[in-house]
Amino acid sequence: MSKKRGVFVKKNAYLYCGIIALSFLWTGSAYISLAYRLMVNFTPFQIDLYQVVIGYLLQVLGMIVFAMGVKKRPEIFGKNIFFTVVLIMEAIIISVGILSSIPTVSLYFGFVMNLFHGVVAGWYLSQLSAFVPQQYRGRVFGVGYAIGSAGSWLLSLPFKGQFLRMEGIIPVYLILIALTLFINMKATRKPSDTKNAISSEPLDSNGQILLFFVIILLTITKTLGFYFPAADISKVINLEFSRAFYAAGLVIAGIINDKNRRYGAVCCVAALVFSFMSYVLHSQAEYTLMVWILGYIFFGFFSVYRVVVFSDIAAQKPSLLYLAAFGLISGRIGDSLGTFGGMLLSENTIPLLAVTSGLFILVVFLFFATYNKIYAPVVKGNEMEIRLDKFSHEYTLTAREREVLCLVAEGRSNMEISGMLFVSESTVKFHVGNILKKSGCTNRTTLTLLFNGKSI
Repeated sequence: MSKKRGVFVKKNAYLYCGIIALSFLWTGSAYISLAYRLMVNFTPFQIDLYQVVIGYLLQVLGMIVFAMGVKKRPEIFGKNIFFTVVLIMEAIIISVGILSSIPTVSLYFGFVMNLFHGVVAGWYLSQLSAFVPQQYRGRVFGVGYAIGSAGSWLLSLPFKGQFLRMEGIIPVYLILIALTLFINMKATRKPSDTKNAISSEPLDSNGQILLFFVIILLTITKTLGFYFPAADISKVINLEFSRAFYAAGLVIAGIINDKNRRYGAVCCVAALVFSFMSYVLHSQAEYTLMVWILGYIFFGFFSVYRVVVFSDIAAQKPSLLYLAAFGLISGRIGDSLGTFGGMLLSENTIPLLAVTSGLFILVVFLFFATYNKIYAPVVKGNEMEIRLDKFSHEYTLTAREREVLCLVAEGRSNMEISGMLFVSESTVKFHVGNILKKSGCTNRTTLTLLFNGKSI
Protein backbone atom coordinates (compact mmCIF):
# COMPACT_ATOMS: atom_id res chain seq x y z
CA MET A 1 0.00 0.00 0.00
CA SER A 2 2.83 2.35 0.93
CA LYS A 3 4.54 1.67 -2.41
CA LYS A 4 1.33 2.41 -4.36
CA ARG A 5 0.84 5.60 -2.39
CA GLY A 6 4.42 6.67 -3.17
CA VAL A 7 3.88 6.11 -6.89
CA PHE A 8 0.63 8.11 -6.74
CA VAL A 9 2.27 11.00 -4.87
CA LYS A 10 5.14 11.20 -7.35
CA LYS A 11 2.83 11.01 -10.38
CA ASN A 12 0.70 13.80 -8.98
CA ALA A 13 3.82 15.84 -8.20
CA TYR A 14 4.85 15.52 -11.87
CA LEU A 15 1.44 16.79 -12.98
CA TYR A 16 1.63 19.86 -10.75
CA CYS A 17 5.20 20.42 -11.91
CA GLY A 18 3.80 20.37 -15.45
CA ILE A 19 1.13 22.94 -14.60
CA ILE A 20 3.76 25.28 -13.12
CA ALA A 21 6.17 24.68 -16.02
CA LEU A 22 3.62 25.40 -18.74
CA SER A 23 2.09 28.37 -16.90
CA PHE A 24 5.48 30.00 -16.35
CA LEU A 25 6.54 29.20 -19.93
CA TRP A 26 3.71 31.02 -21.65
CA THR A 27 3.28 33.81 -19.07
CA GLY A 28 7.03 34.53 -19.03
CA SER A 29 7.39 34.30 -22.81
CA ALA A 30 4.34 36.50 -23.44
CA TYR A 31 5.83 39.02 -20.99
CA ILE A 32 8.98 39.13 -23.16
CA SER A 33 6.99 39.31 -26.41
CA LEU A 34 5.08 42.33 -25.12
CA ALA A 35 8.35 43.93 -23.99
CA TYR A 36 9.73 43.60 -27.53
CA ARG A 37 6.58 45.15 -28.97
CA LEU A 38 6.88 48.08 -26.58
CA MET A 39 10.62 48.61 -27.27
CA VAL A 40 9.74 49.86 -30.74
CA ASN A 41 7.88 52.89 -29.37
CA PHE A 42 9.17 53.43 -25.83
CA THR A 43 12.55 54.20 -24.27
CA PRO A 44 14.49 51.66 -22.14
CA PHE A 45 13.63 53.71 -19.04
CA GLN A 46 9.93 53.55 -19.92
CA ILE A 47 10.16 49.79 -20.56
CA ASP A 48 11.64 49.23 -17.10
CA LEU A 49 8.95 51.45 -15.57
CA TYR A 50 6.00 49.90 -17.43
CA GLN A 51 7.04 46.24 -17.57
CA VAL A 52 8.96 45.75 -14.32
CA VAL A 53 7.81 48.39 -11.84
CA ILE A 54 4.16 48.73 -12.84
CA GLY A 55 3.90 45.27 -14.43
CA TYR A 56 5.12 43.45 -11.32
CA LEU A 57 2.86 45.52 -9.06
CA LEU A 58 -0.09 44.53 -11.25
CA GLN A 59 0.95 40.88 -10.87
CA VAL A 60 0.93 41.47 -7.11
CA LEU A 61 -2.58 42.88 -7.37
CA GLY A 62 -3.71 39.82 -9.33
CA MET A 63 -2.28 37.46 -6.70
CA ILE A 64 -3.87 39.44 -3.87
CA VAL A 65 -7.26 39.36 -5.61
CA PHE A 66 -6.94 35.59 -5.98
CA ALA A 67 -5.75 35.16 -2.37
CA MET A 68 -8.70 37.12 -1.01
CA GLY A 69 -11.01 35.11 -3.25
CA VAL A 70 -9.62 31.85 -1.85
CA LYS A 71 -10.11 33.17 1.67
CA LYS A 72 -13.63 34.54 1.21
CA ARG A 73 -15.11 32.41 -1.60
CA PRO A 74 -13.11 29.16 -1.94
CA GLU A 75 -16.11 27.47 -3.59
CA ILE A 76 -15.53 29.79 -6.58
CA PHE A 77 -11.80 30.56 -6.66
CA GLY A 78 -10.79 26.99 -5.84
CA LYS A 79 -12.68 25.38 -8.72
CA ASN A 80 -11.27 24.30 -12.09
CA ILE A 81 -13.95 26.28 -13.92
CA PHE A 82 -12.52 29.50 -12.46
CA PHE A 83 -9.04 28.68 -13.76
CA THR A 84 -10.50 27.74 -17.14
CA VAL A 85 -12.15 31.17 -17.48
CA VAL A 86 -8.90 32.89 -16.48
CA LEU A 87 -6.95 30.97 -19.14
CA ILE A 88 -9.48 31.88 -21.84
CA MET A 89 -9.18 35.55 -20.85
CA GLU A 90 -5.38 35.25 -20.94
CA ALA A 91 -5.49 33.86 -24.48
CA ILE A 92 -7.57 36.83 -25.66
CA ILE A 93 -5.53 39.48 -23.84
CA ILE A 94 -2.14 38.16 -25.00
CA SER A 95 -3.34 37.91 -28.62
CA VAL A 96 -4.70 41.46 -28.72
CA GLY A 97 -1.65 42.91 -26.97
CA ILE A 98 0.79 41.35 -29.45
CA LEU A 99 -1.30 41.89 -32.59
CA SER A 100 -2.23 45.52 -31.97
CA SER A 101 -0.38 48.08 -34.08
CA ILE A 102 -1.34 50.89 -31.66
CA PRO A 103 1.38 51.31 -28.97
CA THR A 104 -0.99 52.48 -26.24
CA VAL A 105 -3.30 49.51 -26.84
CA SER A 106 -0.37 47.09 -26.52
CA LEU A 107 0.71 48.92 -23.36
CA TYR A 108 -2.72 48.78 -21.69
CA PHE A 109 -3.29 45.18 -22.67
CA GLY A 110 0.16 44.45 -21.27
CA PHE A 111 -0.99 45.88 -17.95
CA VAL A 112 -4.12 43.73 -17.96
CA MET A 113 -2.02 40.72 -18.98
CA ASN A 114 0.22 41.17 -15.92
CA LEU A 115 -2.84 41.37 -13.70
CA PHE A 116 -4.04 38.01 -15.04
CA HIS A 117 -0.54 36.57 -14.81
CA GLY A 118 -0.80 37.25 -11.08
CA VAL A 119 -4.08 35.33 -10.86
CA VAL A 120 -2.51 32.38 -12.72
CA ALA A 121 0.45 32.38 -10.31
CA GLY A 122 -1.93 32.51 -7.35
CA TRP A 123 -3.72 29.44 -8.70
CA TYR A 124 -0.71 27.18 -9.21
CA LEU A 125 0.88 28.24 -5.90
CA SER A 126 -2.31 27.40 -4.00
CA GLN A 127 -2.35 24.03 -5.77
CA LEU A 128 1.30 23.49 -4.83
CA SER A 129 0.50 24.12 -1.16
CA ALA A 130 -2.70 22.11 -1.02
CA PHE A 131 -1.82 19.02 -3.05
CA VAL A 132 1.98 18.56 -3.11
CA PRO A 133 3.69 17.16 0.02
CA GLN A 134 6.25 19.40 1.70
CA GLN A 135 9.05 16.98 0.82
CA TYR A 136 8.56 17.61 -2.92
CA ARG A 137 7.57 21.29 -3.09
CA GLY A 138 11.03 22.70 -3.69
CA ARG A 139 11.70 20.39 -6.64
CA VAL A 140 8.20 20.68 -8.09
CA PHE A 141 8.38 24.46 -8.08
CA GLY A 142 12.09 24.75 -8.95
CA VAL A 143 11.98 22.26 -11.82
CA GLY A 144 8.67 23.67 -13.06
CA TYR A 145 10.04 27.20 -13.17
CA ALA A 146 13.28 25.92 -14.68
CA ILE A 147 11.43 24.22 -17.55
CA GLY A 148 9.44 27.40 -18.11
CA SER A 149 12.60 29.55 -18.11
CA ALA A 150 14.58 27.29 -20.42
CA GLY A 151 11.49 26.95 -22.59
CA SER A 152 11.38 30.71 -23.15
CA TRP A 153 14.94 30.55 -24.42
CA LEU A 154 14.13 27.62 -26.74
CA LEU A 155 11.08 29.44 -28.10
CA SER A 156 13.29 32.40 -28.97
CA LEU A 157 15.65 30.38 -31.18
CA PRO A 158 13.57 29.84 -34.39
CA PHE A 159 13.73 32.40 -37.21
CA LYS A 160 17.24 33.53 -36.24
CA GLY A 161 16.24 34.37 -32.70
CA GLN A 162 13.28 36.54 -33.70
CA PHE A 163 10.37 34.20 -32.97
CA LEU A 164 9.24 35.87 -29.73
CA ARG A 165 9.11 39.19 -31.57
CA MET A 166 6.82 37.80 -34.28
CA GLU A 167 3.03 37.61 -34.42
CA GLY A 168 3.41 33.95 -35.38
CA ILE A 169 4.21 33.13 -31.74
CA ILE A 170 0.53 33.60 -30.81
CA PRO A 171 -0.64 30.11 -31.96
CA VAL A 172 2.14 28.62 -29.82
CA TYR A 173 0.87 30.50 -26.77
CA LEU A 174 -2.67 29.30 -27.45
CA ILE A 175 -1.48 25.67 -27.66
CA LEU A 176 0.53 26.04 -24.42
CA ILE A 177 -2.50 27.53 -22.63
CA ALA A 178 -4.65 24.63 -23.86
CA LEU A 179 -2.06 22.11 -22.59
CA THR A 180 -2.02 23.86 -19.21
CA LEU A 181 -5.79 23.50 -19.01
CA PHE A 182 -5.60 19.81 -20.00
CA ILE A 183 -2.98 18.89 -17.37
CA ASN A 184 -4.82 20.90 -14.74
CA MET A 185 -7.90 18.75 -15.39
CA LYS A 186 -5.82 15.58 -15.04
CA ALA A 187 -4.24 16.52 -11.70
CA THR A 188 -5.79 14.85 -8.66
CA ARG A 189 -7.14 17.12 -5.94
CA LYS A 190 -6.19 14.92 -3.00
CA PRO A 191 -4.86 16.90 0.00
CA SER A 192 -1.18 16.29 0.76
CA ASP A 193 -0.10 14.68 4.01
CA THR A 194 1.84 17.76 5.02
CA LYS A 195 -0.82 19.23 7.27
CA ASN A 196 -0.89 15.95 9.19
CA ALA A 197 2.90 15.74 9.27
CA ILE A 198 3.40 19.10 10.91
CA SER A 199 2.05 19.19 14.43
CA SER A 200 3.76 22.37 15.58
CA GLU A 201 1.78 25.60 15.68
CA PRO A 202 1.92 27.62 12.46
CA LEU A 203 3.90 30.83 12.48
CA ASP A 204 1.72 33.44 14.20
CA SER A 205 0.41 36.50 12.35
CA ASN A 206 3.23 38.72 13.62
CA GLY A 207 5.77 36.16 12.41
CA GLN A 208 4.05 35.96 9.01
CA ILE A 209 4.13 39.75 8.63
CA LEU A 210 7.80 39.87 9.62
CA LEU A 211 8.63 37.10 7.14
CA PHE A 212 6.70 38.94 4.41
CA PHE A 213 8.70 42.14 4.89
CA VAL A 214 11.99 40.28 5.26
CA ILE A 215 11.48 38.71 1.81
CA ILE A 216 10.65 42.13 0.37
CA LEU A 217 13.90 43.52 1.82
CA LEU A 218 15.86 40.49 0.60
CA THR A 219 14.55 40.99 -2.92
CA ILE A 220 15.12 44.76 -2.93
CA THR A 221 18.73 44.22 -1.81
CA LYS A 222 19.27 41.60 -4.52
CA THR A 223 17.66 43.75 -7.23
CA LEU A 224 19.51 46.95 -6.29
CA GLY A 225 22.82 45.12 -6.35
CA PHE A 226 22.09 43.69 -9.76
CA TYR A 227 20.32 46.55 -11.50
CA PHE A 228 21.16 47.30 -15.13
CA PRO A 229 19.13 49.50 -17.49
CA ALA A 230 17.28 47.65 -20.26
CA ALA A 231 19.58 49.23 -22.87
CA ASP A 232 22.65 47.63 -21.26
CA ILE A 233 21.01 44.22 -21.34
CA SER A 234 20.40 44.19 -25.06
CA LYS A 235 24.04 44.98 -25.85
CA VAL A 236 25.51 41.81 -24.35
CA ILE A 237 22.81 39.20 -23.75
CA ASN A 238 19.14 38.74 -24.61
CA LEU A 239 16.49 38.17 -21.98
CA GLU A 240 15.65 34.65 -23.14
CA PHE A 241 19.25 33.39 -22.99
CA SER A 242 19.61 34.63 -19.42
CA ARG A 243 16.58 32.51 -18.47
CA ALA A 244 18.48 29.33 -19.37
CA PHE A 245 20.97 30.06 -16.57
CA TYR A 246 18.14 31.04 -14.26
CA ALA A 247 16.78 27.53 -14.87
CA ALA A 248 20.00 25.93 -13.56
CA GLY A 249 19.78 27.95 -10.36
CA LEU A 250 16.12 27.00 -9.89
CA VAL A 251 16.80 23.27 -10.11
CA ILE A 252 19.73 23.47 -7.68
CA ALA A 253 17.69 25.58 -5.25
CA GLY A 254 14.73 23.19 -5.46
CA ILE A 255 16.91 20.20 -4.56
CA ILE A 256 18.59 22.03 -1.68
CA ASN A 257 15.29 23.25 -0.23
CA ASP A 258 13.80 19.76 -0.28
CA LYS A 259 16.93 18.34 1.30
CA ASN A 260 16.64 20.82 4.15
CA ARG A 261 14.66 24.06 4.34
CA ARG A 262 17.30 25.52 6.64
CA TYR A 263 19.97 25.05 3.97
CA GLY A 264 17.71 26.78 1.46
CA ALA A 265 17.20 29.71 3.82
CA VAL A 266 20.92 30.14 4.47
CA CYS A 267 21.77 29.88 0.75
CA CYS A 268 19.17 32.57 0.05
CA VAL A 269 20.92 35.03 2.38
CA ALA A 270 24.42 33.98 1.29
CA ALA A 271 23.47 34.74 -2.32
CA LEU A 272 23.13 38.41 -1.37
CA VAL A 273 26.92 38.62 -1.46
CA PHE A 274 26.55 38.57 -5.23
CA SER A 275 24.87 41.98 -5.03
CA PHE A 276 28.20 43.47 -4.01
CA MET A 277 30.16 41.39 -6.53
CA SER A 278 28.09 42.94 -9.30
CA TYR A 279 29.34 46.44 -8.43
CA VAL A 280 32.92 45.32 -9.08
CA LEU A 281 32.19 43.48 -12.30
CA HIS A 282 29.65 45.84 -13.85
CA SER A 283 32.21 48.52 -14.64
CA GLN A 284 34.30 46.04 -16.66
CA ALA A 285 32.59 45.33 -19.96
CA GLU A 286 34.38 42.02 -20.53
CA TYR A 287 32.79 40.61 -17.37
CA THR A 288 29.23 41.73 -18.12
CA LEU A 289 28.20 38.36 -19.52
CA MET A 290 29.63 36.53 -16.50
CA VAL A 291 27.74 38.87 -14.18
CA TRP A 292 24.47 38.01 -15.86
CA ILE A 293 25.12 34.27 -15.87
CA LEU A 294 26.06 34.16 -12.19
CA GLY A 295 23.29 36.55 -11.29
CA TYR A 296 20.54 34.47 -12.82
CA ILE A 297 21.89 31.30 -11.22
CA PHE A 298 21.84 33.00 -7.82
CA PHE A 299 18.32 34.30 -8.46
CA GLY A 300 17.10 30.70 -8.26
CA PHE A 301 17.71 30.60 -4.51
CA PHE A 302 15.51 33.66 -3.93
CA SER A 303 12.76 32.46 -6.24
CA VAL A 304 12.44 28.99 -4.72
CA TYR A 305 12.84 29.78 -1.04
CA ARG A 306 10.40 32.69 -0.92
CA VAL A 307 7.74 30.46 -2.50
CA VAL A 308 8.25 27.28 -0.47
CA VAL A 309 8.46 29.01 2.90
CA PHE A 310 4.96 30.49 2.46
CA SER A 311 3.69 27.30 0.82
CA ASP A 312 4.69 25.40 3.96
CA ILE A 313 2.76 27.87 6.11
CA ALA A 314 -0.29 27.79 3.81
CA ALA A 315 -0.39 23.97 3.90
CA GLN A 316 -0.68 23.73 7.68
CA LYS A 317 -4.36 24.70 7.88
CA PRO A 318 -7.11 25.09 5.25
CA SER A 319 -7.77 28.56 6.63
CA LEU A 320 -4.19 29.58 5.76
CA LEU A 321 -4.28 28.45 2.11
CA TYR A 322 -4.77 32.03 0.92
CA LEU A 323 -1.17 32.72 2.06
CA ALA A 324 0.26 30.37 -0.60
CA ALA A 325 1.11 33.19 -3.03
CA PHE A 326 2.43 35.65 -0.44
CA GLY A 327 6.03 34.51 -0.96
CA LEU A 328 5.84 35.44 -4.64
CA ILE A 329 3.83 38.57 -3.78
CA SER A 330 6.59 39.82 -1.47
CA GLY A 331 9.19 38.92 -4.09
CA ARG A 332 7.40 40.81 -6.84
CA ILE A 333 7.01 43.87 -4.60
CA GLY A 334 10.74 43.70 -3.86
CA ASP A 335 11.58 43.33 -7.56
CA SER A 336 9.43 46.33 -8.41
CA LEU A 337 10.80 48.59 -5.66
CA GLY A 338 14.38 47.44 -6.24
CA THR A 339 14.14 48.14 -9.97
CA PHE A 340 12.66 51.58 -9.34
CA GLY A 341 15.42 52.36 -6.85
CA GLY A 342 18.00 51.16 -9.36
CA MET A 343 16.50 53.38 -12.04
CA LEU A 344 16.81 56.41 -9.77
CA LEU A 345 20.32 55.63 -8.49
CA SER A 346 21.90 53.89 -11.49
CA GLU A 347 24.14 56.89 -12.23
CA ASN A 348 25.17 57.34 -8.58
CA THR A 349 27.24 54.33 -7.58
CA ILE A 350 28.19 55.48 -4.06
CA PRO A 351 24.60 56.20 -2.89
CA LEU A 352 23.46 52.94 -4.51
CA LEU A 353 26.18 51.00 -2.70
CA ALA A 354 25.38 52.75 0.59
CA VAL A 355 21.66 51.94 0.34
CA THR A 356 22.35 48.33 -0.62
CA SER A 357 24.84 47.91 2.25
CA GLY A 358 22.39 49.34 4.78
CA LEU A 359 19.63 47.06 3.54
CA PHE A 360 21.98 44.07 3.64
CA ILE A 361 22.79 44.61 7.33
CA LEU A 362 19.13 45.12 8.19
CA VAL A 363 17.90 42.11 6.25
CA VAL A 364 20.49 39.73 7.74
CA PHE A 365 19.48 40.77 11.26
CA LEU A 366 15.74 40.43 10.57
CA PHE A 367 16.14 37.25 8.55
CA PHE A 368 17.78 35.27 11.31
CA ALA A 369 15.23 36.54 13.82
CA THR A 370 12.56 35.08 11.55
CA TYR A 371 14.65 31.96 10.87
CA ASN A 372 14.66 31.14 14.59
CA LYS A 373 10.88 31.48 14.75
CA ILE A 374 10.34 29.10 11.84
CA TYR A 375 13.07 26.54 12.38
CA ALA A 376 13.53 26.50 16.15
CA PRO A 377 13.97 22.95 17.51
CA VAL A 378 10.84 21.22 18.80
CA VAL A 379 10.53 22.14 22.49
CA LYS A 380 9.38 19.47 24.94
CA GLY A 381 8.59 19.25 28.65
CA ASN A 382 11.22 19.16 31.38
CA GLU A 383 11.07 15.40 31.86
CA MET A 384 11.59 14.77 28.14
CA GLU A 385 14.43 17.30 28.05
CA ILE A 386 16.22 15.57 30.94
CA ARG A 387 15.83 12.18 29.26
CA LEU A 388 17.06 13.56 25.93
CA ASP A 389 20.09 15.17 27.60
CA LYS A 390 21.03 11.93 29.32
CA PHE A 391 20.53 9.74 26.23
CA SER A 392 22.32 12.19 23.90
CA HIS A 393 25.31 12.43 26.23
CA GLU A 394 25.54 8.65 26.72
CA TYR A 395 25.41 7.84 23.01
CA THR A 396 27.07 11.05 21.68
CA LEU A 397 24.14 12.17 19.54
CA THR A 398 24.33 15.32 17.45
CA ALA A 399 21.79 18.12 17.90
CA ARG A 400 19.86 16.96 14.81
CA GLU A 401 19.92 13.31 15.92
CA ARG A 402 18.53 14.44 19.26
CA GLU A 403 15.60 16.16 17.52
CA VAL A 404 14.92 13.08 15.39
CA LEU A 405 15.12 10.79 18.42
CA CYS A 406 12.57 12.89 20.29
CA LEU A 407 10.07 12.48 17.46
CA VAL A 408 10.83 8.78 16.97
CA ALA A 409 10.12 8.27 20.67
CA GLU A 410 6.70 9.88 20.11
CA GLY A 411 5.95 7.28 17.45
CA ARG A 412 6.26 9.64 14.48
CA SER A 413 6.79 8.21 10.99
CA ASN A 414 9.66 9.32 8.76
CA MET A 415 7.26 11.44 6.70
CA GLU A 416 5.89 13.14 9.80
CA ILE A 417 9.40 13.85 11.08
CA SER A 418 10.54 15.22 7.73
CA GLY A 419 7.54 17.55 7.69
CA MET A 420 8.16 18.79 11.24
CA LEU A 421 11.88 19.35 10.74
CA PHE A 422 11.67 20.59 7.12
CA VAL A 423 14.07 17.96 5.80
CA SER A 424 13.74 15.13 3.27
CA GLU A 425 12.65 11.62 4.26
CA SER A 426 16.04 10.27 3.15
CA THR A 427 17.70 12.66 5.59
CA VAL A 428 15.46 11.38 8.40
CA LYS A 429 16.31 7.76 7.50
CA PHE A 430 20.00 8.65 7.59
CA HIS A 431 19.73 10.14 11.09
CA VAL A 432 17.60 7.27 12.39
CA GLY A 433 20.18 4.82 11.07
CA ASN A 434 22.96 6.68 12.88
CA ILE A 435 20.99 6.69 16.14
CA LEU A 436 20.34 2.95 15.87
CA LYS A 437 24.05 2.29 15.28
CA LYS A 438 25.20 4.45 18.18
CA SER A 439 22.65 2.99 20.60
CA GLY A 440 23.12 -0.61 19.44
CA CYS A 441 19.41 -1.01 18.71
CA THR A 442 18.08 -3.06 15.82
CA ASN A 443 14.85 -1.13 15.14
CA ARG A 444 12.75 1.84 16.22
CA THR A 445 10.75 -0.18 18.73
CA THR A 446 13.80 -1.28 20.69
CA LEU A 447 15.19 2.25 20.45
CA THR A 448 11.99 3.69 21.96
CA LEU A 449 12.06 1.12 24.75
CA LEU A 450 15.70 1.91 25.52
CA PHE A 451 15.00 5.66 25.49
CA ASN A 452 12.10 5.21 27.93
CA GLY A 453 14.25 3.10 30.24
CA LYS A 454 12.32 -0.11 29.69
CA SER A 455 13.81 -3.55 29.21
CA ILE A 456 14.48 -4.62 25.63
